[in-house]
Amino acid sequence: MSGTELMEKPAAPAKLGRAIPPAFQGKQFPLLAVIVFLALFPPLIQSDAYDLGLLNNVLIYSLLTLGFYWCFALAGQFTFAVFGMYAVGAYVSVWAARHLGGFWSGLVAAVVVTAAIGALTKLAFARCSEIYFAIATMALGSLIVILFREWTSFTGGYEGVSDIAVPSIFGYQLISGQSKYYLGLGILAVLLLLTVLFFRSPVARDLAFARDKGPVAAVTGLKPVRLQLMGFAVGSGIQGAAGSLYAHGSGFFSVEAFNIDLSLLVLLMLLLGGMVSMYGAIIGAVILVYLPEFLRDASKYAEVIYALAILVIIVAFPRGIAGLRHTLGRLVRRA
Repeated sequence: MSGTELMEKPAAPAKLGRAIPPAFQGKQFPLLAVIVFLALFPPLIQSDAYDLGLLNNVLIYSLLTLGFYWCFALAGQFTFAVFGMYAVGAYVSVWAARHLGGFWSGLVAAVVVTAAIGALTKLAFARCSEIYFAIATMALGSLIVILFREWTSFTGGYEGVSDIAVPSIFGYQLISGQSKYYLGLGILAVLLLLTVLFFRSPVARDLAFARDKGPVAAVTGLKPVRLQLMGFAVGSGIQGAAGSLYAHGSGFFSVEAFNIDLSLLVLLMLLLGGMVSMYGAIIGAVILVYLPEFLRDASKYAEVIYALAILVIIVAFPRGIAGLRHTLGRLVRRA
């Protein structure tokens, strides 16, 4: 059990005079360990370069969707600026890696800069309603991409960037697809661990209170805007980390790689995977990366099958695949 379920589940009855806070219930650490352990094996089975590319895409999309999960599901702020933060993370990481000492410096710089932009975005549009906030973030993402397109001395524009530092650990360069996969898996595992630790802290319940009952939370002495700003900044920083991983893993990219379709795809991944758990980001990424591959043989009807499959999942399982247990349990109780 994880994600918002931890903040929604009521506290267990007191036993022996001690009540267990809901954020401390469940088996988050064993579940995370099992998921990471199982993720170690796919590269050993799929050694083809194309298959490894798909696996790396799953990791990058998982990071992007996890960042969106922090912004939307946890902080309660819908954003269309995912593609803009992704672009900032990629370009800042490449620049910092050249001038500040390699990939790890670039990764840290990408996270810090995108988190700062996310925080400033939340502050600038704090008084906007949800729909206008979403529109403002879409405009912001578009402005970022336009800036990068015109700032050719920094980004290369449509000609792209090719002089990109190769990730390395203790002097060992991560050139192969397998090594890049394990690097991405390690970064994703660390961020998932930090998310679990967040759920096990009192701040998680404060953020849920601020997100759902902002005016009431303010009366109790909490700072709803400050708490949501923190969640939005963390989510933006994770999207910057995804951009850094994409840039250093691809070897070449251009501004054409960043458009609003990416934000829509990430939204769809979270809806399919489920907003009730942080693992919904991973589930949605796996589905939308591999579903087109499974439908390749039925190319004539692939788009129709693809759309119908997504509609069935969204309509039949409104809580997403991660909420399947809850949805089936509710159907059984009704029966």
